[in-house]
Amino acid sequence: MKDKNTQSTVHQSSADHIQLPKRDRAKTVWMIVAIVAIIAFVGLATFGYYKITNLNKQIKEQQTQITELSNTKKTLEDAASAAAASAVNATASAIANSNNFVEVKELGFKLPVTDEIKDLQYFVNDKTVFFSSKSLMSSAWAADKGNAAKYCAPGVLPFGAITRFANTTEAGPTQQKNLGTFILGYAPPQSYCSDNAATTTLQNKQKAALLNAFNNAQKL
Repeated sequence: MKDKNTQSTVHQSSADHIQLPKRDRAKTVWMIVAIVAIIAFVGLATFGYYKITNLNKQIKEQQTQITELSNTKKTLEDAASAAAASAVNATASAIANSNNFVEVKELGFKLPVTDEIKDLQYFVNDKTVFFSSKSLMSSAWAADKGNAAKYCAPGVLPFGAITRFANTTEAGPTQQKNLGTFILGYAPPQSYCSDNAATTTLQNKQKAALLNAFNNAQKL
């Protein structure tokens, strides 16, 4: 009887001993699965992060390019608009009348013109008038094709500019012409509007003629 019980106990112990490794293996498998899942999750998260970061970078670069293009478009539109306005004003408002005067009605004075500046043109901005001539612009255009900044238009001050002031103090260091109720101040050009020798010679000649006209300016 004792032997039977002993055998039974040994048999039971052996069975228990055999089943333990199965549990350990299952636990190990689940741990491996969990680790693999974590690694996969971390990998996907890292990939997703870099993917989103790269996408955001591309979006930002595209937005910057769009902004730059928009700014460039606006600059070109503004420049074209200003050039068109300048051309219209210069063409429409600077024709000498029958008494050989150019009337700057916007500022209330007129300039006597000679043959040197009979094709004088101008445009007014606020209280200042800028001058050029058809012959000077034609000369610059022929000589400086491809350089739009050197066509000697009124806006680049090839003959200088005349400004209307309330008094001599306001006119400051400019060359002045007193017309009674207001003062005209002349500011000479700071540079040549073309590198072409023939054009600069014409510019000097016509600038001197305009200065002479300024000294003989009359009130309208």
